[in-house]
Amino acid sequence: MLISIIIPALNEEKKLGNLLQQLIQLDKMIPFEIIVVDGGSRDRTVAIAREYATVYQVKQANRGAQLKFGAEKSNGDILWFLHSDSSLGNQPNILSYIQRVLTNKKYSAGFLKLSFDSSAFFYRYLAKTSTLRARYLGLIFGDQGLFTTRENYEKAGGFEAVPLMEDWRLSRKLRRVGNFYFLPLTITTSARKFENGRIRTHLRMHKIKIFYLLGMSPEKLAKRYYK
Repeated sequence: MLISIIIPALNEEKKLGNLLQQLIQLDKMIPFEIIVVDGGSRDRTVAIAREYATVYQVKQANRGAQLKFGAEKSNGDILWFLHSDSSLGNQPNILSYIQRVLTNKKYSAGFLKLSFDSSAFFYRYLAKTSTLRARYLGLIFGDQGLFTTRENYEKAGGFEAVPLMEDWRLSRKLRRVGNFYFLPLTITTSARKFENGRIRTHLRMHKIKIFYLLGMSPEKLAKRYYK
């Protein structure tokens, strides 16, 4: 079973290379391809990505559209979506675990154990609550390494070309297809989004979720989020 690893990127020259180097060290007994979909980077992101992956470029940065495009261009029976600032550490057998999980038709998708590149209590709290959210509310966010089969991805309707909440929308649909599997292998993400204030940023994220539940469109939410 071919595994397609799909990564959206935008101006990630400082982070992307590290992830790609880790990916090419994975177990060669499991066939995989790496696809990077760039959203218009102005740094060396595309040049770095081309050393390791098949690269596509879209005209506008839109993470939902980039993920959707990457899935459409992929060839895998299994789709694994990663953020470009993620790190997997030394876990060469991770693909075999993903493959094994998805042979069980009970599971429509799975996710990894989230951690941050900071050991501060605030980030440990975020990582723990993210796992609880995915397990009990059926919401897998992009930094948790969502993986699923192409069959289940298509049953759920796939990613939508929206600039925000694309992971929320897909995971809710995948949860209706089957159960989620928590794979306790660590995926580490950058804490950089909180560098302008941890609590303020955290509360802003919750406010965005509330507005979404009240019916605000992802396009309007993105304007608030990226302001």
